Amino acid sequence: MRNKKENIGLSPTSLSRMFVTARWVTAMFLFTLFFFSGCRNQTGSISDESYSFFVAGHAYGNPINYQYGIYPPLKAYFKQLNQEESLSFGVLTGDVIAKNTQMYWDSAFADIELLNMPVYIAPGNHDRGEVFKSMNSPVYFSFRKKQDLYIILDTDRWMVDGLQKTFLFNTLDTSTNIRNVFIFSHELVWWSPDNQYSKIEINYRPHYPGKTNFWDELLPKLQSIGRPVYWFAGDVGSKPECTAISYSQEENVTLISNGVGGGIKDNVIHVDVSSNGAVSFRVIYLNDSTYPEMGSIEDFRF
Repeated sequence: MRNKKENIGLSPTSLSRMFVTARWVTAMFLFTLFFFSGCRNQTGSISDESYSFFVAGHAYGNPINYQYGIYPPLKAYFKQLNQEESLSFGVLTGDVIAKNTQMYWDSAFADIELLNMPVYIAPGNHDRGEVFKSMNSPVYFSFRKKQDLYIILDTDRWMVDGLQKTFLFNTLDTSTNIRNVFIFSHELVWWSPDNQYSKIEINYRPHYPGKTNFWDELLPKLQSIGRPVYWFAGDVGSKPECTAISYSQEENVTLISNGVGGGIKDNVIHVDVSSNGAVSFRVIYLNDSTYPEMGSIEDFRF
């Protein structure tokens, strides 16, 4: 085990802390975030300047054949994740549970605690509800890792508006010495059934409410900041007919979606950030126990 936990810069205005077991010294739940922290097996030294994290969407898996806890092929991959010493944290981009009940959440928590690293959750439509609300925590959150900015959003109604939009814009405007910006949500807010991304088969098309402010308000702001932006979303991949992974670019803004549950192209994305801030991706195929890479992420360009 590491004797010292890895510190991730967390915004003090966005935290809701509660103390749990000795193994998990601090667990923080936000309306957009769960944070589990533990110690990892140390097998070698890591550069203090480079790091990695993983991203997975729709973690409960298939909407027809679901279970308590995390989708089994994804849960089976946790052992591999724990062995990758470069990983600093993970992000689950929504729909962690099939039904919003305490039992489903408890089961998901038990599985997530198998990971010896912090895990953040951007909530999806299955996650939102009375149990989620009962946590009474802030809705949005940001933190820094090295010189990189991380923002987790709640894109309910496919919008980032009101106070959440103010928070997002202020965070972008006031964060200094930033190399990269990483944003996480559940909904693919850039998708609509009549735009260039309509070929992406999201998990449930009727979930789209009919409008999004991504193109008119969010994208222009992100394009104006002069830094690489990477936005990950997880509302894909739950069934064989759904898109399991997509990649596209709008100038400096890279849009990525990935998810599990379809049983054909289930995947986890590893994001590697080098000491100079360069970002690269590894797409790991979960439907083979050897966990090969699925090729370059650009192979999934839309």
